[in-house]
Amino acid sequence: MASLTPLLLNPNSGGKQWVDQISETLKTQTAITIDTPPVSIFEIPRPLKEEKLEAYVPQRVGLGPIHHFRPELYHKMEQNKLTAVKRVLKPHQIHDCEHIVEKVKKIVPLIRDCYDLYNDADDNMLAWLFTIDGMFLIDRLHAYSNQGHVMEANDLIMLENQIPLIVLKEIQKALLGKEAHAQEDFLESKFRYFCDSSSSFVLSEENINFNGANHLLDYMYNSIVNNGTLMPRKVYFTNPGNELSEENPTQELLEAVTRFAGVIPGVQPFYQIIEFVMQKFGEFLEEKTTAEEIKVPSVTELRKVAGVEFRLSPRNEGIRNINFVQGKVRYCYLPLITLGSDSEVVLRNLVAYEKLMAKNSFMGGYGLELTEYVDFMSGIIDTEKDVKLLREQKIIEGDLSDEEIVKMFNGIGKSRLKMSGESELRKTVAQMNMVYESTPSIWVQKTIEKRFQASAKSITFFITISTALILICEVYLMVNGFNSLHMMLARFLRARLSRLLHFFYGPRGPNAII
Repeated sequence: MASLTPLLLNPNSGGKQWVDQISETLKTQTAITIDTPPVSIFEIPRPLKEEKLEAYVPQRVGLGPIHHFRPELYHKMEQNKLTAVKRVLKPHQIHDCEHIVEKVKKIVPLIRDCYDLYNDADDNMLAWLFTIDGMFLIDRLHAYSNQGHVMEANDLIMLENQIPLIVLKEIQKALLGKEAHAQEDFLESKFRYFCDSSSSFVLSEENINFNGANHLLDYMYNSIVNNGTLMPRKVYFTNPGNELSEENPTQELLEAVTRFAGVIPGVQPFYQIIEFVMQKFGEFLEEKTTAEEIKVPSVTELRKVAGVEFRLSPRNEGIRNINFVQGKVRYCYLPLITLGSDSEVVLRNLVAYEKLMAKNSFMGGYGLELTEYVDFMSGIIDTEKDVKLLREQKIIEGDLSDEEIVKMFNGIGKSRLKMSGESELRKTVAQMNMVYESTPSIWVQKTIEKRFQASAKSITFFITISTALILICEVYLMVNGFNSLHMMLARFLRARLSRLLHFFYGPRGPNAII
């Protein structure tokens, strides 16, 4: 459990202290009738934040222990939060929130369990923090449903900024007293309105289990993904840093040459240079062999080469209902997606939440449906022309420009998570790829590429070894004082070989450096 982390990391704290805390924690939790919620509020991994920090870190309002006390947010919004608290209390003729804080304090041990990181604040401080932020969220959701817009809407949906639903329920119980039976309908209606207005996708028309929701983002996620009939799939995860893979034979030989160079007299001072060459070649191989999770031609290519037309699925269908129909005319049916200025923040946080829940949920129930959908859209959208074709079919709507849509989908990193089995979307993609690659022009192109790649591997093998050997000779000539003509010749040969290596493993297209 999160609250025990410091003791586990500090063995000098003593066994008695640990036993006392365990005993107190169990007494507190067994006295609470609410089921222990799952971990559902995560700190966004650094690689995702590096892609686009402002999509994951709140810009105006910090909610919960991760961002509440950030100075730039605290000074801007704390008085606004207190004003919102007064607005929430006023209709109930409550003049202070002490008794609400006390009720929230009783469930603080459960609230801690909602987070994947430890917070060492005491229960009283956290009770005040969640009471204030919880009532502020209730006020903002109420304003959103009445006015249709809230300036902090993006901040409210961010994963790190979520307030557990159990907090909001406890606050509503304290506010309504004997009318507590109405609190669920009130909160659910506010959640539904916000998600329906902020989501880029059509939400499920069937009732979502509100009591099973973890927080606002979780409610939106389930309303999107469960708009379909397919069952979620089990997910296996691989850690790229620990993944076992067969080493490339060329790289193995290069390493052997490097080790051999290390025993040549006079070469040791320049050994780091040789290692650098090996490192760079390894990077070339990694770039070349890293495969995307979903590979599919663009909308324009599929239409031009294979005659695939994209059409809008029925409006009540979601991302689980993408399908490909072959006949006299080939159709790929896609669900409606509405994109505006807030869509990227919402979409990025939904995808991040799905990945982290799938990876950390012991109970299962979370697949990668939304992640796969985003990977698929990133594949079929390469240019503004692709977006235009999808707009013409009413698959994409909204006021986000074609250029911004291309930038958004191609800016979201691909998933590296692996699934067992084959999803329905992957089967659809495989069918389209088969049709596309079976056309004569693409078949010839693929055949030539395969032959070229096979030759390129042999040539690259020769170039790499030759480069390493020439570098060793160059260093040896320099250390032993041979004339400059030999040195010039060695450097010339190495430069030519480096250009050839770049030709085979360097970037292609307009960004290539020649």
